[in-house]
Amino acid sequence: MQRTAIVHIGLEKTGSTAIQRWLSASRVLLRENGILMPSSIGFPNHTKLVAACLDDGAIDNIKSYQLFATGYAEKAFRRHVFGALQREILSARTDWRTLLITSELISSRLSAASEVQRLLDQVRPHVDHVRVVVFLRRQDQLAVSRFSSILRSGHSGFDDLFIDYSPANFRQLPDGRMVSDDLFFYDFEKILGRFESWPSTSINAYFYGACNPIQVFADLLELPSSVKASAQERHNSALSAEAQYILSRLNSLKVVQFDSGMRNSAYRKLQRSVESEMSGPPRAVSRQCAESFLHRYADINRRISSRYGHSEQCFSDDFSAYPESVDYSGLPGQVAERLSFYQRQAERLPDVEPLSSLIKYRLKRIKGSLGDSFRFGRDRASAHSLHSNDVAQDGAR
Repeated sequence: MQRTAIVHIGLEKTGSTAIQRWLSASRVLLRENGILMPSSIGFPNHTKLVAACLDDGAIDNIKSYQLFATGYAEKAFRRHVFGALQREILSARTDWRTLLITSELISSRLSAASEVQRLLDQVRPHVDHVRVVVFLRRQDQLAVSRFSSILRSGHSGFDDLFIDYSPANFRQLPDGRMVSDDLFFYDFEKILGRFESWPSTSINAYFYGACNPIQVFADLLELPSSVKASAQERHNSALSAEAQYILSRLNSLKVVQFDSGMRNSAYRKLQRSVESEMSGPPRAVSRQCAESFLHRYADINRRISSRYGHSEQCFSDDFSAYPESVDYSGLPGQVAERLSFYQRQAERLPDVEPLSSLIKYRLKRIKGSLGDSFRFGRDRASAHSLHSNDVAQDGAR
């Protein structure tokens, strides 16, 4: 039986969360149709796998949390994740035909050739063909949509919407390693080029907004035509201008992640309160700013359109959705009272990791360590049993 791996790499802000939640809700259906979607590497977003593929010394916000939560050093964490994935694949029902890997962080974190190769090494031995799936989005629209996520991640600026923010996602980088938004988000040639050299691999590039991503997946997975792949509700939606401004100010007071890697859950809860209570129209940028930003990538987009068979209309020059001008100079005064209210709440939140949380994670690590020791002992016993049987059979012969 021919087996295929579908590796969904993003991009971010192209419906990845909706896709993954639909896949999670359809897990029984996937299994019944011979689709193996691993759960040991994060579920439904395979973030643990991405973190394990990063080079030693390359520690982003996700990997930092994983190292804290597990208590592993980098190499041990990689062995743990890769080992769990291989065990899950090898112990799965033998009738699976498609291995499904999904994380938008594959495109927004893995840039070194060694990192992308690690990902391939975990997948390729089990399949005959790899299909990389990516959803692209016009760069100006992607940047505007991304800014809400940037603020959720702790950025403390409001006016610099087109800032190169990717370096802030990394808490540590190896000497000489450079990262940028072009590398991870906007230069589609560089992003797809990292996967074009994979052997026995094809790339399916789709344009966000020109298709239903969930229907695309239903078709790629060859699910029965009776399956309804309706559009899902939007997740991680854009914040209002008021919410963006308040978060930018609050982020200068509190961190979303402590130095240890632990997430600041109390502050994230306050952020979510701001998001829900300060509703309103999403942040806008002027037509000129959007046009200028997209123009940087005009040549790249033409080549991508030609290479992957997309109409250049996907990268159209329609900017009618943008206003001629924007003016947020009066915003600080308009939200001053609410900002003061949220600032008082933020000041009451802890500046260091709560002891109760540290204890909880310490117990979790001990439990995980005991589980690893049990699996190691079981694997050794199994290997010893196989070896003894081989010896006995050789003696009998």
